[in-house]
Amino acid sequence: MTRIGVPVVVLVLGALCAGAMALGLSIGSSGWRGDALPALFAGDQIITFLRAPRVLTSALCGASLALAGVAMQTVLRNDLADPYVLGIAGGASAGAVLSLALWPSLPPGPAAAGGGAAATILVRGIARGPYNPTRLLLGGIAVGSILASLTGLVLVLAPSERLLRSATFWLFGGFGTPVLGSLTVPAVLLATSFAWMTFHAERLDRLSLGDDVAASLGTDVRKTRAGLLTIAIVLTAAVVAVGGLIGFVGLIAPHAGRGIVGATHRRLLPVATLLGALLVVAADAVARTAFSPREVPVGLVTAAVGGPFFLWLLQRRRAWA
Repeated sequence: MTRIGVPVVVLVLGALCAGAMALGLSIGSSGWRGDALPALFAGDQIITFLRAPRVLTSALCGASLALAGVAMQTVLRNDLADPYVLGIAGGASAGAVLSLALWPSLPPGPAAAGGGAAATILVRGIARGPYNPTRLLLGGIAVGSILASLTGLVLVLAPSERLLRSATFWLFGGFGTPVLGSLTVPAVLLATSFAWMTFHAERLDRLSLGDDVAASLGTDVRKTRAGLLTIAIVLTAAVVAVGGLIGFVGLIAPHAGRGIVGATHRRLLPVATLLGALLVVAADAVARTAFSPREVPVGLVTAAVGGPFFLWLLQRRRAWA
């Protein structure tokens, strides 16, 4: 494994910034073209084409999951909610595995995103009628379990070393060698969602107090809830398409943000988004280096942190009950 010192990283990044300002960056289907920038160090290609895109990808995924977590917890009025509770994980898993099994030459990301979005829409249809967070949550768990069993069935009936290896790594999350050109849509979705939630921060505060209180204060509850659900679905599906299934980030980051700045959304949104980005960047660094030269899926790292965190939240709730 090539080791690159901190001074080299700083100098290379400085050269990249200078080159970007002087020459511009070309982002296309082939990714970030750094060939026009000066090659000053032996490690500059690793930083330019591998490390920098991977850090940006992991930060974008973490920020998106954190923002989706805030949206889900506001909609369900449940601080234990996670972006995957509406069946998104099960739908994404089924879509990705079916794509890997039936169309191995195609990337599984789009099929995963479509499967996650379709599963969430199905859950909302099952929970139709007067809005009930508990019914929505239970419907998501049920649909997610059915689709997860479908995923396992496909892996059993169509076994192959390539399919099992690809599906296993993808289902637990991973970034591999990302292409910056593929981040354009997720980045736009993140920026748009963050701007919408920030603009409507006061409405989100009212919605957290309950539908009746929010309506009495002039909030259009139905439209606000629909906007939040759309944001949660779109952002989570975009992350799934880029990095696979990465759990617990949308649970941990909002809680940590509330512990730092409180529950007011105007302060919570930027802090939770930043914490989500830092969490996934750190988890990816651990995934790459903990068992070097082997790399473990980043979702295993976030699950190792998120599982105990979830149990701690349950214990705290019991103490308050």
